Amino acid sequence: MTNWNNGENQNIKAPAEKDLSRPVLEFLTPAETALSAEWTVGQAFKSLRGRPLQHKIAYFYIVDRDQRLLGVVPTRKLLLAEPTCTISELADQPAISIGDTATLGQALEVFARHRLLALPVVDEQGRLLGVVDVQLYTDEVLDLAKSRQIHDLFQLMGVSVEQLRRGTAVSGFAERMPWLLCNIAGGIACAMIAQHFNLVLGKVLLLAMFIPLVLTLSESVSIQSMTLTLYYLHGPSPRWRRLGRRLGLEWRTSLLLGATSAVCVMLASSFWGQGFLPAAVIGFSILLAAVSSATLGVVLPTLLHVLRLDPKVAAGPVVLMLGDMITTAVYLGMGTWWLT
Repeated sequence: MTNWNNGENQNIKAPAEKDLSRPVLEFLTPAETALSAEWTVGQAFKSLRGRPLQHKIAYFYIVDRDQRLLGVVPTRKLLLAEPTCTISELADQPAISIGDTATLGQALEVFARHRLLALPVVDEQGRLLGVVDVQLYTDEVLDLAKSRQIHDLFQLMGVSVEQLRRGTAVSGFAERMPWLLCNIAGGIACAMIAQHFNLVLGKVLLLAMFIPLVLTLSESVSIQSMTLTLYYLHGPSPRWRRLGRRLGLEWRTSLLLGATSAVCVMLASSFWGQGFLPAAVIGFSILLAAVSSATLGVVLPTLLHVLRLDPKVAAGPVVLMLGDMITTAVYLGMGTWWLT
């Protein structure tokens, strides 16, 4: 068992290799917490007390007379409900489930996407056959009260799902190469933009010297924002209001990052002795680049998520391509405006 002492984060050990093509039925456990939709809460508690519950309780599943899965009752609702309230009134519908013909790999994908602790398995008629536990992926016993432990498990699971999807080097190439072409297109576009501003580059050598640094800072901010957004998008579709708050937070953070970076670079560039204006162009461009890159890091992964494209593969190249183009245009455009 993984221990968590004194706030130290000890990563869950990678699980033993499993054949992800095996039927999910091989990992089935009884649905010990199934409750009839017709029961009252009092009857449900009486039934549960009389059962030999041998497995960890994650969810309470609602079934009809034919054992068809109808929904899930959150534990909090069940505990706080009046004894005379019927179970059907408490159900969260529809329940996320998986068919009995699914494989272990498909089950892991559902676990990783929805961050469930247990997954009900149903037949073609929707009858509840049993459940599979998230712990099937690891031989360790997890403490459900420790959210960091569960987070690490889902991170490992997501890696396995990605490897399962790619399968071979050729399929991985076919999935990733089109997005890398975005980087090539972005580099060519940046070269064309720079050619358009060759007058200012020839006049103020300092601007040309600091292009790699300005682009690196812009890319770093965009990747940081994108990584946090991908983590946020993991699971059910987020609400737009919360995404708006996330974008506002990224704007404020990027302003602080950009301002601090701009001051540092301006001080460094002043040692070249070319005056205040070139240093100011570099610094102000870094500030604008940080804000625009942070915006791209939030908006593009969200848009790809909405379009049901894989943001983990596609977002990085697209964000970097657009970020480099915008940063180059702003940087050299501002230099032309202020210095020529």
